[in-house]
Amino acid sequence: MSFIHSLESATTQQTNIVGTKAAALGELKRAGFNVPNGFVLTTAAYTEFIAPLREKIRARLTDDVIMDPAEIESAATEIRAALQAQPFPPPLRAALENALENFSAPERASLIARTSTPSDDLATAFGSGVARAYLGLVGAAEIERAAAKCWAALWNSRSMYYRHRKKIVQTDVALAVLVQPIIHAESAGVLFTQNPMSGSRDEMQTNSIWGLGAPLTNARFRPDQFLVDKQSGEIRERTIEEQVVKLVVGEEGHIEEHAIAEAQINMPSLSDAHIRNLAALGKRIEEFFGAPQDVEWAIVGDEIFVLQARAMGIRTS
Repeated sequence: MSFIHSLESATTQQTNIVGTKAAALGELKRAGFNVPNGFVLTTAAYTEFIAPLREKIRARLTDDVIMDPAEIESAATEIRAALQAQPFPPPLRAALENALENFSAPERASLIARTSTPSDDLATAFGSGVARAYLGLVGAAEIERAAAKCWAALWNSRSMYYRHRKKIVQTDVALAVLVQPIIHAESAGVLFTQNPMSGSRDEMQTNSIWGLGAPLTNARFRPDQFLVDKQSGEIRERTIEEQVVKLVVGEEGHIEEHAIAEAQINMPSLSDAHIRNLAALGKRIEEFFGAPQDVEWAIVGDEIFVLQARAMGIRTS
């Protein structure tokens, strides 16, 4: 199995190789949606990466360790440290460098690495703590370290105990890492194609902030919120939050926090035209997948980029 898989060729039949995030984006990209380029460090890459540590991990995780809260936490810390210190094997490092060469120079200037889990099981309450995203990466060495951190996230004590309870062999689990150029977003956020509070299928909600969207998805910033009628596109409700800082891509490709211009602090981070265009995009994505979606997006000028799409796990009405 290949260590690298192009995002454009990722399909939902390959989630065991590329993970659910990359598979959904690959399907959207081929269907003509505006998804940034990318590639996946596959689950086979993880298997190659962890191979030198596999026996040591197995020996450390006895039943007694798993069932002792202090011991399992200690083992989890040791395993994560070992993975984060582990270098890429030469074949995997070569594959990564070759994949980066397929990006244009502007695309390589600043990158993001995100976990892409092959099973939604890893995102359940007992498998929590796995998702990771590392922004502003420059060069193969930084991608390598970010990927190692993504893979190390599999080894938190809660996930380990969950796998033990489900009788899943600890060293058989794997996840992929999706690598893409960062979009230099003027605003970014999340679109729910079904009202996330009421469950109404007739309403959509957009949450947005200035700059990159990471502070919104990790709940660091309070976003602007817009409630839209799905059929008419009418903006039914709007809540504008005071925003004083934003994340941007610096000149050298790393992430910086900048003060928002005073004139923008109390301005909405989306125009009405952007809100309507996002609603129209959300409807198309929902129709494409046949279910309500949670869509991450970024805007540059009037161009909307799709960064993630996943089914909403809430009730319908």
